[in-house]
Amino acid sequence: MSSAAYIVEAYVCPTIGAILSTLTFAAPIKALRSSIKNGSLGDLNPTPWIFMLGNTIGWLAYSFVTDNLFVFFANAPGLLISIFLNVGAMKLQYYEMVSSIQLTESRTATNQGDDADDTQNTMDASELDGDIIHNNTDEKQRMGPPSLTSHEKAVLCIIITWFLILSITSLAPISKRDTKLVIGIAVNLNLIFFYGAPLSTIVTVVRTRNSASIHFLTMVMNTFNAFFWCVYSSAIGDYNILIPNGLGFLFGAVQIALYSIFPRGEVVSEADGAEFLNDGGNAAEAESEII
Repeated sequence: MSSAAYIVEAYVCPTIGAILSTLTFAAPIKALRSSIKNGSLGDLNPTPWIFMLGNTIGWLAYSFVTDNLFVFFANAPGLLISIFLNVGAMKLQYYEMVSSIQLTESRTATNQGDDADDTQNTMDASELDGDIIHNNTDEKQRMGPPSLTSHEKAVLCIIITWFLILSITSLAPISKRDTKLVIGIAVNLNLIFFYGAPLSTIVTVVRTRNSASIHFLTMVMNTFNAFFWCVYSSAIGDYNILIPNGLGFLFGAVQIALYSIFPRGEVVSEADGAEFLNDGGNAAEAESEII
């Protein structure tokens, strides 16, 4: 192999891959800011951001073990972005729960006022039951919303899982090679959850014979991103990087073929056709094909 070819494979490709990875990580920010402005998650799916957090933690740990600056710079911005995304999702979920409780209390108070005249004549007969219901309602009101949202619980599970993995690999008397192997396997297992997005997109396109669910720019960027990391990992002989990105490139190639074969119908969601990665589902698809 010539020195020029090696420079391209070992330096240029991962540099481009790191840039594309950061752009992909940052893609859902616009959608989140729009949701924060509206005060609701709406149709935005924040679940992929949970695995984005675990993904970046794992690859950063892998970069420390392997002393790989390209992997580090491909995921360090992603970790910060994933923290921002998850905190925003948690705030919105909590706000939605509080708003729902306040709305329920308001409706209950209105119904009680409307029914006051009707229940006056039967007050003596139902006084005991009314007191019980009133006490239960007051107890629920005092309880308020849960201390943790469902998104917070999932984020904590991811953090605790990686805390245990990194603690064991750091403190256990194992070699650096074994540490690299354990972390590499763990981070690739984390990526399995992302593969549902491109697979579901492929199934949808084949079933409907309509490629409207494929966002062209996202598809091209993810495929090229996976390609650059495949070239780099092949040059340095790192299969922990090669395998997931090889699958990501394969899924991207399949989607490109489907996009070419099946006509693109009318896009149901305006955001899907007009904005780049403007929903959580597309964010999951993007994350499935990067380090």
